[in-house]
Amino acid sequence: MTRNQAHLLLIIVTILWGFTFVAQKTGMETLGPMSFTAARYLIGSIGILPIAFLELRKNSIVKLLQVEKLLMVKAIGLGFFMFCGISLQQIALQYTNIANAAFLTALYVPAVPFISWMILHRPIKTKIWMALIVSLFGSWMLSGSGTVLSKWGDVLAIIGAFFWAGHIILISHVSKYINAPFQLSLIQSLICFILSFGFAVIVEKPFLTDFYPAIPEIMFAGFFAVTLGFSFQIVGQRYSDPTACAFILSLESVFGALAGWILLSQILNISSLFGCLLIFLAVIIADIIPDRWITVRIAKGKHK
Repeated sequence: MTRNQAHLLLIIVTILWGFTFVAQKTGMETLGPMSFTAARYLIGSIGILPIAFLELRKNSIVKLLQVEKLLMVKAIGLGFFMFCGISLQQIALQYTNIANAAFLTALYVPAVPFISWMILHRPIKTKIWMALIVSLFGSWMLSGSGTVLSKWGDVLAIIGAFFWAGHIILISHVSKYINAPFQLSLIQSLICFILSFGFAVIVEKPFLTDFYPAIPEIMFAGFFAVTLGFSFQIVGQRYSDPTACAFILSLESVFGALAGWILLSQILNISSLFGCLLIFLAVIIADIIPDRWITVRIAKGKHK
């Protein structure tokens, strides 16, 4: 697969994820966030299972993970990061609108290089620092209006963005050593299901009848976002770098906002719209603007 083909695959993922925000929002009319998450990841895991089984017959990762214990820990870590990211996002959707949650989740774009700097000691480029400042100001504008509960939902979405950033970084690392995307996708989805199911049983105690009204949302979010979306993500990220992937995947925020507007008539106010534009600008600065543009301008400023 070429880099352009991988990026096209990731764009398809963003469309699926963007419209899934609506299913996540409306699916909680009778279910708590953990119950909905558990149900969608159960469906998603079932959908991945046949493909993962066929892949297993050609290229099994079982022996590899048994020998490489650290790699097994990292594969399990994918499920943990996914659980934290999706749980915080799902809870946030109880309090804030789809556009806010979608655009704040896109903060994983500048967060990816920041985490790489903190953990892997990779230097942060000047333009990334600029993108961080712009995105933080945009986040403040986006969450600066509304009720206390909506602001709390925005905070949860921001925290979740860092877990999504960790998930992107870890996928880029693990996929270099494991050429079995569907088995890897199954592992992370099952871990996410187990963790969310445990919290659902302990905290929410749902009844079976609570799931019936949300079946369409669960099926959509499970099959399209989990089975297809996360599997395609692993495939696409194998042929690109983490920062480029983060930028492309952040387009889910645009499709999420569009989906909320088209399907649920959720309209952004001026402050929130300006915040969204700033976050999107931060994404462009982080990945599209050439390094030399900002570096040269700063260097010239020092000589004055």
